[in-house]
Amino acid sequence: MTEETQKSPTKPKKRVNKLTSARIKKEIENLRKLFESVDDPARKELIFSLIDEAAFLKVACYQAKEEIKKEGLTIETRNAAQKFTKAHPSATIYDKYSKQYSSIINSLIDYLPVHEKKKVSRLAAMRE
Repeated sequence: MTEETQKSPTKPKKRVNKLTSARIKKEIENLRKLFESVDDPARKELIFSLIDEAAFLKVACYQAKEEIKKEGLTIETRNAAQKFTKAHPSATIYDKYSKQYSSIINSLIDYLPVHEKKKVSRLAAMRE
């Protein structure tokens, strides 16, 4: 009988958690500054709930992006005797969350006060 040696499983890489309350709060503060001049309380409440979601999504995308940079876009999975390559879970998360983030930011841009929209459009013009 031949004895098969198996490689010892490698220790999983320790992941740094970038999805923290402090980062989310900082992002919320940055976005809320743009909407301070909104007067309608109902509209402001809607805007702030969108900002909360956008802040979470941005930080989650940042976390996923860092994991993708560190570990790559694909992972090798083993199912019984078969090995196959599939997309890294962080790549899937990044794709999904970035689409949601873009949608929420576009909604927020529609709610921007007029003088803030001009600032945003100037920034967009400078980027192009």
